[in-house]
Amino acid sequence: MNNRLGKGFFTAALVCMAALALTGCGGSKNNDAANNGGTNAGTNTGTNAGTNAGTNAGGGGAQNITVKATNFKFDQPEIHVKQGDKVTVTLVDEAGSHGFAIPDFNVDIKENNGTATFTADKTGEHPYHCSVMCGSGHANMVGKLIVD
Repeated sequence: MNNRLGKGFFTAALVCMAALALTGCGGSKNNDAANNGGTNAGTNTGTNAGTNAGTNAGGGGAQNITVKATNFKFDQPEIHVKQGDKVTVTLVDEAGSHGFAIPDFNVDIKENNGTATFTADKTGEHPYHCSVMCGSGHANMVGKLIVD
């Protein structure tokens, strides 16, 4: 009798864990048309990787970067800025609920269409990652900010 009870409990626990994992990145967001059609949506797709490098020879410019998050990936694995640039990052969740954190610059955005502004005063490669537990592929949501 105890063996049946143990198997049933184990099966129920597995079903519960699977349901929790599926509610992360694939879960719905309560976005309306205003959130999806805002001015930040899509403004920087494909323009930050490489196009910002060299545009502000002395640094100290302003960079507005939109990072789009989908299930288990960011649209930009690398973002390039110049040392001294004032950088504003906007996070757009296109699928699931995500965060965006750059620990080296104390950035941690945890809401859709949230922004953070910082000065890129440290050269080098600075890793970024999803800061909201979003499911089984959460650990794959990484990238790097490169400050030249």
